[in-house]
Amino acid sequence: MIFLLCLAFADVPEYTYLERGMEAPFSGRLFNDTASQLLADQVANATDRCLIELDYQVGVVLAEKEQEIRKLKSEHKYDKDLLEAEVQTLETRIEGLEKLKTPPKKKFWFSFGLISGIGITIAIAQAVN
Repeated sequence: MIFLLCLAFADVPEYTYLERGMEAPFSGRLFNDTASQLLADQVANATDRCLIELDYQVGVVLAEKEQEIRKLKSEHKYDKDLLEAEVQTLETRIEGLEKLKTPPKKKFWFSFGLISGIGITIAIAQAVN
């Protein structure tokens, strides 16, 4: 590729400055074919460089966003796991408190309450008569 570029620029580019009223009907610069080709190549290379730089910058931004997404997912998973552990701890505590709230021998306390109620009713009925 470098060899081909050397062949393309074998002639020396020539630039001629013109003023109004000279041979050309405009003021500006007059280029020979080699100089024109050099400018065209520079424009084409600038476009390619621009596209390469654009691709690079887009890649950098996409990589940063991907890293940010992974970080947010990781934080979300950590928070979710932390909350699930807290819920599990609270459920265990609730179960323990429910065991403390209810009497351990339900049949005993039911029978004791029933017999006490019947006994008190009989005692009141005997006292009234």
